[in-house]
Amino acid sequence: MIKLCVLMSILTLTWAEPRLIDPPLRVDLQPPEDFRSLSSGNVKTAWINMPIDHFDPQNKDTYRMRFMFNEEFFGGKDYPIFILVGGEWDIVPGWLQGGNMYLMAQENKGYQIYTEHRFYGESLPYKNFTTENLRFLNVDQALADLAYFIKEIKKGPRFTNSKVILYGGSYAANMVLWFKQRYPHLVVGGVASSGPIMGKVDFREYLEVVHDAFLSEGGEECMSVINQGISDTIAALATESGRQSIQRAYRLCSPLVHTNEYDLGYFSGLISWTFSTSVQQARPSTLTAICRNFVSNGYGSTPMEQIGNYIAITRNLGDNCWQMDYESYVERYRNENSNSRAWYYQTCTEYGYYQTAPRSRTVFDQLRWLSVHFYVDLCQQVFDQRFDEAFVYDAVERVNLVFGGLQPDVNNTINIHGSVDPWHALGVHDRDLKDGSPTITVPRASHCFDMGNWRTTDTIRMTNAQQAARRLVAQWLSETV
Repeated sequence: MIKLCVLMSILTLTWAEPRLIDPPLRVDLQPPEDFRSLSSGNVKTAWINMPIDHFDPQNKDTYRMRFMFNEEFFGGKDYPIFILVGGEWDIVPGWLQGGNMYLMAQENKGYQIYTEHRFYGESLPYKNFTTENLRFLNVDQALADLAYFIKEIKKGPRFTNSKVILYGGSYAANMVLWFKQRYPHLVVGGVASSGPIMGKVDFREYLEVVHDAFLSEGGEECMSVINQGISDTIAALATESGRQSIQRAYRLCSPLVHTNEYDLGYFSGLISWTFSTSVQQARPSTLTAICRNFVSNGYGSTPMEQIGNYIAITRNLGDNCWQMDYESYVERYRNENSNSRAWYYQTCTEYGYYQTAPRSRTVFDQLRWLSVHFYVDLCQQVFDQRFDEAFVYDAVERVNLVFGGLQPDVNNTINIHGSVDPWHALGVHDRDLKDGSPTITVPRASHCFDMGNWRTTDTIRMTNAQQAARRLVAQWLSETV
């Protein structure tokens, strides 16, 4: 009877729709929840012709860059412009209908704009994301896009003397800081939310923060269950019956190829990337609720089963199954002209950010297949064999050299981080950038927490951070030049 149940379970997975998982290298910045399903309202969409190459005067090719705008609060001639900087995602109207920048515009009678980053959304220099075409995808060109855009906008009589404020989250927060450093004459100030401004290839600290976040919110008992579940999973790889139990517990479409280090790396990602996504999107109490389920066997009867069901629930797997072969993962990135392909290219050529297994006694240390080698192999398989580890390390070193790493030279910036955000480990979170450029780090807050609307679960410290940013921006705008 037991064998029959096992067979039926495997057959069910065979009939299910295979699902792949992406690493949390790319942030898909979703607008405030209240505005995700509403009509665009006062938000309009427009386009501007943008040079494909700002640094080659002989190249006259252009592309159409998309932007959105909302002038419902605009006070008229010479009132300020607030620009939300787009990152590695599609821009959507909701960010001009709510959130902290929206309140800044309301309080200062500002004109709101949301710019889209080249090669993301509908702002495509080329529709085919070949490696040759993607050479125009880098932060130098993107910052130049923003500078060109501001210059063109300010040619209009309404904006000639308007002060410009930038706001950005995640990678776009890097752009805010770096723009203020490179083009200080074009903007009065900027707000940078959760910016990982130091590129790093072997980013072990990411999963260290994930471990610490679950520990601080859920306690030792929770971590003991998670640790046991991962340990049992690793041990089960050694036998045929153990691998069958892994397939059932994790709802894999087919048996795991335990002799393939890349398949094991991808499977390790299924585990760690789910825990890290929960932390990256955490609000106060959400990690506590997850841990409560682990401690009370709410996800299953064994630690390994609990982790498998936690992943399925968190990822909305439904009746589908996980396709855990590395080659399918590679093919997806190789064949799609997507935001994910574009961003992975940037990680290979500029930032790294590869969330590798730590070696510091975290529950994720055991997932040793999550290595730099695993992440960089995708760079070579998808883009170019020349994108090896030496190339990636050199590329990241160049970005840190050009922009200063953790020592950016910027005035009039507000640098905001959450202490449980895994990305804060690559940002300046423990000191001000300069006099007049404060850093605000908030306990129990995670990625880009300050950008959205107030929520009932927000702590006083979170609310205070949003208010402090609005006050300082208002002060900048009130100062005479």
